[in-house]
Amino acid sequence: MGHANYKFRVIEPASPLNEFGFLHKHWEGRNYPPIIDPAAIQYLQQHWDTDEHDIFVCSHQKVGTHLMEKYVVETLLSSIKLPEGHPMANGDIGHAALPWPEVLVSQWGIEEFHYFLEITKGQPRVWYTHSSVEDLPFRSIHPKTKFVFVFRDPKGAAVSQFFFYKNHPLLGVKTELNMDTFVDMFVEGNLYFCDYQKQTLGWLSRNNGRIPYDQIIAFRYEELVMNKFDCAKALAHFLLPGLEFTNEQLMKIAAATEFDTMKKEIIQNPGSFHFNPNTFFRSGKTDDWKEELSAEAILKIDAKTAEIWKGGDTSQPLIRDIQRPTLTAE
Repeated sequence: MGHANYKFRVIEPASPLNEFGFLHKHWEGRNYPPIIDPAAIQYLQQHWDTDEHDIFVCSHQKVGTHLMEKYVVETLLSSIKLPEGHPMANGDIGHAALPWPEVLVSQWGIEEFHYFLEITKGQPRVWYTHSSVEDLPFRSIHPKTKFVFVFRDPKGAAVSQFFFYKNHPLLGVKTELNMDTFVDMFVEGNLYFCDYQKQTLGWLSRNNGRIPYDQIIAFRYEELVMNKFDCAKALAHFLLPGLEFTNEQLMKIAAATEFDTMKKEIIQNPGSFHFNPNTFFRSGKTDDWKEELSAEAILKIDAKTAEIWKGGDTSQPLIRDIQRPTLTAE
């Protein structure tokens, strides 16, 4: 994009959410991290109409967003020759290649947003967002826009968010915050964006009917880690339904999404990736919550999950009426 510095800044005024910090902005009933200006969300919701080339990776925070981005980029590059000037052409999965639109407008302005639209015009463009299905950052949805939703076991989400928030330099989270206290806040659902279980259920049920069935597919983080070939195959057919993918292509996509491979690649060639991978690529495991959470914390999260995800279980809701990968084993 037109800017060379991909580091984010706090947009003032920002206030602590509680005694442990969490600098934030409150708007329309939700808490946003201080890197987002509510005016940017409002602008996008009032002026932006998506087009046939837009692909959105949608998720709450720390549930496999960057892993899904890697799947998407590798899938597209395996079958499409992008122009040399396309930000994604060299495999970059950083902010300049796959922007977070609310942050792009907040941090660098409307002009940079339109610049990105212009340099990717007529080609696939990939975005990511942590919004709920009710507050998407655009005015209208083109009938060929695609959405890829990612979620995970809430216990894994809580652990990953805890370490992310404490290590993030702009959120003002105090070092004395411990895991059990954070779990209480996670269960309360009053952190950034919105309640994790409610946001996930809203996406999986498409509860406002805005996104048609054939424009969205959902993956669990655990599937993306443990069933890579099947996930690569499902994603390829969803994103590029008219193309045939060989087993060799799918295996190559799967291999590129291995945790250690991704981390090493970003360390060697960070591109516009704005986090230090040594700090924010923490484990890549699906069940490290078993080591990090106390028995009491597990019970609290599971109780909240059972309350919200009625009919499902404590790792995923009962999923109906949304496209999902066909898995040979899990």
